[in-house]
Amino acid sequence: MRAVNHLSSKAACRIIGGVFDMTLSRFPAAVRIETTNACNAKCTICPHSEIARPIARMDDELFTRIIDECARGGCQEAHLHNFGEPLLDKHLEDRVRYAKQRGLRKVKIFTNGSLLGEERARGLIDAGLDEIKVSFDGATREEFEQIRVPLKYDQVVENIKGLVALRDAMRSAMKVRVACCSTTDKDGTMQSLEKTVDGFSFGKIHNWASEDYTNGQSKIRKPCSRLWRTFTILVDGQVALCCLDYDGQFTLGRLDAGTSIRDVWTGAAYRQVRARHKEARQDEISLCRHCTKSFF
Repeated sequence: MRAVNHLSSKAACRIIGGVFDMTLSRFPAAVRIETTNACNAKCTICPHSEIARPIARMDDELFTRIIDECARGGCQEAHLHNFGEPLLDKHLEDRVRYAKQRGLRKVKIFTNGSLLGEERARGLIDAGLDEIKVSFDGATREEFEQIRVPLKYDQVVENIKGLVALRDAMRSAMKVRVACCSTTDKDGTMQSLEKTVDGFSFGKIHNWASEDYTNGQSKIRKPCSRLWRTFTILVDGQVALCCLDYDGQFTLGRLDAGTSIRDVWTGAAYRQVRARHKEARQDEISLCRHCTKSFF
């Protein structure tokens, strides 16, 4: 069975990777900017408590340089979040506004919703934010609070409803969506917000590239589309392999005055990891070896 899976993996990776190569642009379609890696939650499905790199806020000069290059490069989406709670960045509204002023078509954040009170909501809407996605797990108040420690279910629901009401009152086109990856009942999870938000998405819990995923070697591999589409910048300017590399273990470069996004995106390190994925050699990359996103 392993031999069959290996041959199937090689064929799948070669074909899909070839398609990805044909769509690869000179600049990433989506740039993920970690304006802060601080978080106010200790969710049971997230390894943030294990993070070893310093907790910080991105330097303003670095952020401005990133946005300026994204504007020049024709970036389709700027995600002002990565491995932290973006609303802990007190300059977030200014950063959203700058990105929109520079002409970026879509600017979005992913938040746990706990800090999304009226003042922050109004500021983000006024700054021109295009989309907010709120992580919301659990079908009941009890399940939510067991997963999203120490957040309060009622407060998050109230914040989301208040955001949507304010969005509508201000005649903003901003989209408000909810994302869930852990629940015992999808219908129950949607019940409190289904008629409020613009949409729900349900994903699977991934293993954050952990070796706990022991069944991977009996499955068929696939190349990860993130390597051809998204670019993840950590708070200090390091470029992570992907958004699952929460501790910056595998970096592909560092942005500074002499190194641009385009330099890293088209550089040798990126080319090497893409080649390994196309050849079903993900085992040679420690973070990809057991990652659930590396298998069908």
